[in-house]
Amino acid sequence: MIRTWVAVSLPILAIAVAVIFAACAMKPAMTVGDNDNGTKIEIERGDLLAVKLSAQLGTGYGWKVVSENRTLTLRGEPEQVSGEGQKPGGTDYQTFKFKASEKGEEALQLNYIEAWREDAKPLKEFSLTVIVK
Repeated sequence: MIRTWVAVSLPILAIAVAVIFAACAMKPAMTVGDNDNGTKIEIERGDLLAVKLSAQLGTGYGWKVVSENRTLTLRGEPEQVSGEGQKPGGTDYQTFKFKASEKGEEALQLNYIEAWREDAKPLKEFSLTVIVK
């Protein structure tokens, strides 16, 4: 019985250790922000890109990805965080995470708009040329 338990447990333990090491080996996301508007960056295929932009979310405005992009895949919903020790009306941040899924060069475009209005004109725009190697 003990031999059976050991024979079953050791492969499972080996797989768990391999998964933990693989997770630790992942590179952190490259983060760009407001000051990177209009610039060009290079990342490797498989890397993560975080776009962290300032906003005042209580106003009805927020950032929205408006470009179709085959080289970058949006990962989930944007994270919304208030500044540390922030008072009401202060700056919030929206962070969009993308995975570099294909090699190539494309523009990434986000607009700061009232998303609920169909005829909304952007209050601000953010663009970034991304080269995936």
